[in-house]
Amino acid sequence: MPYRRLPTTDKARLRALEAALLIADDRDAGKLAYSKNTLFELKSVKSNFDNHLKHYEFDLKTESEKSADYKAAFEKARLYVSHFMQVLFMNIEREELKNEVLRFYGLEDFGNKIPSLNSEEEVLEWGKKIIQGEQKRMQNGGSPIYNPSIALVKVNVENFNEVAVFQRTLKRNTLRSYEKMQQVRKETNDFISKLWTEIEEHVGDVPPKMKRQRAQEYGVVYVFRRNEKKKIRVEGMQVDLMFEFN
Repeated sequence: MPYRRLPTTDKARLRALEAALLIADDRDAGKLAYSKNTLFELKSVKSNFDNHLKHYEFDLKTESEKSADYKAAFEKARLYVSHFMQVLFMNIEREELKNEVLRFYGLEDFGNKIPSLNSEEEVLEWGKKIIQGEQKRMQNGGSPIYNPSIALVKVNVENFNEVAVFQRTLKRNTLRSYEKMQQVRKETNDFISKLWTEIEEHVGDVPPKMKRQRAQEYGVVYVFRRNEKKKIRVEGMQVDLMFEFN
């Protein structure tokens, strides 16, 4: 015997709910295969699912669109932090600055090599260190480094920090929406399962094939096993009546 298959995607859930609602537009409530209370709940479930899905898709889209700004700000900040360190090391190599100044920046143990700047945390951490270090060095009588100046480094690091904070907020929003959507998906599938059971029980006392066909009009989905499909073909029955939701 074919078996019912509950929706596995949001698109399929909406189709199932819409199919059950659509038939209610063409028939009197008393002639439906589900009760008035179920119809009321069906409308409520669909509205709730629609609202949460739109909210989740909006958060997901917003996070995705803003990720380009995040990546651009990250690369710019990383570039300025890296270039400032390179200029600092070149000043020491030309003996314009003493090696001891590296302690102001926390770079004394890196052998005049740029530390890793591959993550958000590393760029922000080293950005803060070199900004504070340059200020301390100048307070001790040192001349400012240019190309890039610490002012430009600071502007780009602070801009990246703002973008990063905003992006983390977007990620939290998306995660919250996703977790809520997971709950709504389960609740919706539970309702669809209950709805389909009620439909099957009230489509009439008719042979199984006709019962399934009537239930399908309400959006109930049946799936034939492979051996059953072969049997149907042998018997000359039409398989195209059985549609599947992906």
